[in-house]
Amino acid sequence: MENNKNNLESGFKINNLLLLESTFSRVINVTFDNPEVVQNIDVDVNVSVNENTVVVTEEIKYNQTFNEIQEVSAIIKMVGVFEKFGDSELDLENFGNINGAAIIFPYIREHLTNLTSKAGLGLIIIPPFNFTKKEK
Repeated sequence: MENNKNNLESGFKINNLLLLESTFSRVINVTFDNPEVVQNIDVDVNVSVNENTVVVTEEIKYNQTFNEIQEVSAIIKMVGVFEKFGDSELDLENFGNINGAAIIFPYIREHLTNLTSKAGLGLIIIPPFNFTKKEK
């Protein structure tokens, strides 16, 4: 039990999560249910480490095109500020690129889903993202 208690006393906590940028646009007539509609998602993660603080900035760029016309586009950028406490053995840079980014990603997904819903597009839900594979 003592060993388990020590594991709970080390790790990372999130101090802040902020929306830095949110840009959205759509054309009047968006194409639905056509196999030629192309959705592109670009994910970018930047990590800054200062002593025990890890700042993770994550941005997604989403666009939907049909017949080479961009019908929907969104850019969403969020930042998470994490603090290491205790004797966690995780590398801070590695934590930011994988764990920190994975923690922020659902908030970005939710924001895009809300934007597309309010824009009358239904729910555009981007799939989960494997940050472990992105790192390699």
